[in-house]
Amino acid sequence: MQLSRLKPMAVFAAVVKTGNFSRAGKLLGISRPAVSAQIQKLEESLSVRLIQRTTRSVSLTQDGARLLPLAESVLSSLIDIDDVLTRDKPKGPIRVTATLDIMKSWLAPKLEAFTLQYPDITFDLVMTDQKIDLIENQIDLAIRVSRVNEQDFVARPVFDDQLAIYASPEYLDTLLEPITEQNLEFCRWIVLEQLMPNRTVTVMKGDETLRFQPSRYDIVNSPSMLNELVVAGRGLGCLIYQNVQHLLKEGKLVPVLPEWHGDSLTCYLLYPSRQHIPMRLRLFIDYLLESRDKI
Repeated sequence: MQLSRLKPMAVFAAVVKTGNFSRAGKLLGISRPAVSAQIQKLEESLSVRLIQRTTRSVSLTQDGARLLPLAESVLSSLIDIDDVLTRDKPKGPIRVTATLDIMKSWLAPKLEAFTLQYPDITFDLVMTDQKIDLIENQIDLAIRVSRVNEQDFVARPVFDDQLAIYASPEYLDTLLEPITEQNLEFCRWIVLEQLMPNRTVTVMKGDETLRFQPSRYDIVNSPSMLNELVVAGRGLGCLIYQNVQHLLKEGKLVPVLPEWHGDSLTCYLLYPSRQHIPMRLRLFIDYLLESRDKI
């Protein structure tokens, strides 16, 4: 039995999992040269090339693809050992990404209760309105309100929501007549380009669908900026209730034509794999799923 191959195989699996030597080193807590040395050691002991190296990424050879399932089981076993040893005192960082509004309205209120249970688990929160590469940015968990189409990722729904029309009381006070479905397109709008391709607003009421391009509109690519501009009285916006319910309670926003609504959306927890999940991340995912209805 070649026990000396176990560590290099775990390193090999980590390189494939993370996409390059540097990220594998960070995952394992070793240097990039040490990762390279372990891969070279494994290839020499097997007399085959396992990885094709490029400047920014790696790809598997046929031999590497055949070995990968065994290497993944070695890495998984090592992670399981760590989990067993730290089960009663999980610790370490979890890197989470979400938009600013999801962080503020949904995630932030849940962190304190989790931290009281697991004080040695810390968070690295990456707030961005861009759909960043999870592997490239070493993200453990993404929280996204969108249609999820990433392959090789697990998507767990946490809540459903719906776009609806909102405005600030100040904006409504500037109008000479009440808003109706007939004059809706002539109001000023704030359009989120990710959700409204071709600057087209689509709202529904029962079997009816109203689709139009506003005569006056501003375009934003940030959900947070969309919310801010609507609150500031810039115009109407189709907003997600989960993100603005506190603004409704404070009277900063009011519903407009509440019988009309936009698309339904689902918020997902997104993470790379059901396997090789550190105990701290598994605990956090379970906590978010258990508390999903406690909004």
